[in-house]
Amino acid sequence: MELPKPIKEFIEFISQFPGIGSRQATRLAFWLLHQEKEKKKKFLTISQHLLINTQICPNCFFVSERKKEKSQTKSLCEICSDRRRNPSLICVVEKETDLLTIEKTNKYKGLYHILGGLISKIDENKKQALTINQLILRIKKSSHSSQPVKEVILALNPTSEGNLTSYLLEKEINKLNLNIKITKLGRGLPQGSEVEFSDSETLINALLGRK
Repeated sequence: MELPKPIKEFIEFISQFPGIGSRQATRLAFWLLHQEKEKKKKFLTISQHLLINTQICPNCFFVSERKKEKSQTKSLCEICSDRRRNPSLICVVEKETDLLTIEKTNKYKGLYHILGGLISKIDENKKQALTINQLILRIKKSSHSSQPVKEVILALNPTSEGNLTSYLLEKEINKLNLNIKITKLGRGLPQGSEVEFSDSETLINALLGRK
């Protein structure tokens, strides 16, 4: 049988979410449809706020709440604007959830840079969507400031794609000839694992043992 078009469209869209397949999306669709009117309204309001009242930090590409003042439309996120952070230290991560996992350790006090993915041998176009050029430009600009970048931590997943991305990033940073120290997460993070799902103790050991 054919499902109503609105349900099909919802399922097709939600199925694109990470970790959600068509079966879960179908269950979500019917669950929402059976909720009370107030809960449906709340879902619409929260979804709208998520899309309208957030913005991407032009510096590190993390998400922050959009300021109401027009002059602050492109303001930095909470981390980048925190003067207590060490601007000479940048931790490069694949995605936002990796940043959040590292932040939970309360041991890292530098800045971040979110790549938005990893380089793949299979999909060469994937590289174009990453923020690698922005990272290199950011490092270049810092070299003319009073607080230049001195160390870049490549906190990427120890997978084939993560290792390939780390290798290419290291190559690009070294081309700058700025004598920047490049480190990777040390022992504690098993080969093939993901930063997002690592526990705090493992990540702390990996950060402290970076080399």
